[in-house]
Amino acid sequence: MVAVTGGTGFIGRHVIAALLKRGWWVRAFTRDETRLRRALADIGVQADGCCVKLDFTPGDLCDGDACARLLREADAVVHVAGLVKAADAQAFMRVNTEATAALAAQAAQVGTARFVHVSSLAAREPQLSTYARSKRSGEEAVLSALGRRAVVVRPPAVYGPGDEATFALVKQLTRRHGFVPGRRDQRLSLIHVRDLAAGIATLLEPQAGTDVEGAVLEIDDGRAGGYTWADMAAQAARTLGRDVRLHLLPRPVVKGAAALADGVSRLTGRAFMLSREKVGELYHPDWVARSPKVQEHTDWAPRLKFAEGLRDTLAYWRQRGRIADGVMQASAGAKKES
Repeated sequence: MVAVTGGTGFIGRHVIAALLKRGWWVRAFTRDETRLRRALADIGVQADGCCVKLDFTPGDLCDGDACARLLREADAVVHVAGLVKAADAQAFMRVNTEATAALAAQAAQVGTARFVHVSSLAAREPQLSTYARSKRSGEEAVLSALGRRAVVVRPPAVYGPGDEATFALVKQLTRRHGFVPGRRDQRLSLIHVRDLAAGIATLLEPQAGTDVEGAVLEIDDGRAGGYTWADMAAQAARTLGRDVRLHLLPRPVVKGAAALADGVSRLTGRAFMLSREKVGELYHPDWVARSPKVQEHTDWAPRLKFAEGLRDTLAYWRQRGRIADGVMQASAGAKKES
């Protein structure tokens, strides 16, 4: 039995699918069972299907009693839940640090054998933003409470079918002239969501061994040195069979838009992905995954490089009418020619 938080989210639903595929009985923590069922159905998991070993536990991370019900008789925990946007700094700390620390303490108390904490590569640079700092503090709390029973995973930029957060970037990569925030010398690692989910699931297997106990592991798609924006544009051009040029938005322009978003957030209480603090992350030069990595300490290896992952992602959005048919026809033609 493995307890999973954050199953409704983009990464979490794929983690549930990967665990079910490996024969785990999954207990999913959710505030909205109907929404989670829809999220799983979107990636082909029918919650009531034959032999699907999946239960739902209602509640949220800030509810100690609900967390106790989630952990009861669970052999392992995969903690994916967390805030990636918030209307104020306190919300980041309350969920990503304090609630994570409380869950880890409860897991330690009930004797959970392994606790996989899905953090973020941003935690490597806690000085950049409250989000990054909250993720780093959450990691430290988990390791402090559970020691060698815990393993922390730091994903880089995650993309794939169904992710609204990266759809805007994917859309820009389908245009002859796309616009993205970033810098020319910036390098970043990527990973397709299904590969990430498989890597996380591998950490619960007995063959993962003692190397991962108490470790902080990064993970990527195996491309040494990561990608530049020019690399991604070139790959998109090959995939689509036509020119794709990415124009990097100057930092002051993005900072101005972020200030506007922060103002609206203060007035309405609504959280936006873009904020003045987020600008520091967007223009940080080095988001390349480093050793130790998940693939260096397990038998897992990434299967999808950006070329295959981009085609997969474009096909998903095209089927849902979010990407024009002509884009996919060009992609299919380019793939056939290659």
